[in-house]
Amino acid sequence: MIDRDGVRRSSPRRTWRSNMRLLTVLADTQPSIDEAMAVLESHDLTYSLTDHSDGEHWTLTVPVPAHAVEPVEDQLEAITGNVTVIVEAPMAILETGSDSARNRSNRRPEWLSFERVSRSELRSKARSQLPSFIIFATMTAISSVVATTGVLLNSLPVLVGSMVIAPLLGPAMAASVATVLDDRPLFVRGVKLQLLGIVVALVSALSFAAFARTSTIISSVVDLEASLGLGSHGLPPSLLVTVAICSGVAGGLGMATTGITDLIGVMIAAALMPPIGVIGVGVAWGAPEATLGSFVVVAVNLIAINVGSIATLWTVGFHPSDRARIRTTRSAILRRVAVLIILLVLALRLLELVSALL
Repeated sequence: MIDRDGVRRSSPRRTWRSNMRLLTVLADTQPSIDEAMAVLESHDLTYSLTDHSDGEHWTLTVPVPAHAVEPVEDQLEAITGNVTVIVEAPMAILETGSDSARNRSNRRPEWLSFERVSRSELRSKARSQLPSFIIFATMTAISSVVATTGVLLNSLPVLVGSMVIAPLLGPAMAASVATVLDDRPLFVRGVKLQLLGIVVALVSALSFAAFARTSTIISSVVDLEASLGLGSHGLPPSLLVTVAICSGVAGGLGMATTGITDLIGVMIAAALMPPIGVIGVGVAWGAPEATLGSFVVVAVNLIAINVGSIATLWTVGFHPSDRARIRTTRSAILRRVAVLIILLVLALRLLELVSALL
């Protein structure tokens, strides 16, 4: 169908109105653009076609529901010829007239829908969570100092503040996304940032705690027993693992859907920042049992977060786009998860031994 402005549109038989993405399809041959239009029409999508003045380039613009982007992308990528697909950020569609009433009557309730993002958007989302190392290290150091201050003051509000500014969500989610999508460069970067983040946090906590220890004003008001108790090393290991795995699951769901991930980052930081602060205080005040116990807690939580997020992303259906790579990727995931679980069991055993010494 061609309207008065010369814009060709498919006849819409069903209109989607939820979280939307704007797809722009660029093609340089007539057969390619015809195939692209056939793909969009097969999904009942309304599109606009722009024929450039040179007659050799065409542009298709189409709003697509977030959960439908992936199958549409897969079919467009299979088109022969030079075809480029651009996915733009979330958008909203305004319904008017009888179409709005018809769509409301035919549409599933919002709470029954599952707005899973596409693989390309998931990968882009994971990459956007990774700041430059300077920014990441600076924010991690600040968060660690604030967490150590919260431990010294035995102040939960201060600890919560350290969790809010901790940039720990990105590396863990990037490594998990890279695992299920078989993206080795992203996986390496995510793992490196996780390890470097822990090192920066520990060095910052140790440095600030050592400074506080030399200050008679600060050290005189510190309730060491209460402060060291914030490391959670005396809690049942099963509860610690439950919190960490839930954090990983929440992070995976936040990445896999159109939900907000900022608050999930606070939950992940809650499993890591308080024990890191306790490690700094424990070293500065000479409490080896609490220091070792808190270090094991950090290791347990970090491993459990990664296990939870990887399992969640794979469960909701994220796999490599190439079917031939799915089997090899599944094997790689099983190996990585098996290694993480073995490390988790060993860390839990060590935590039990440390708890018995306290």
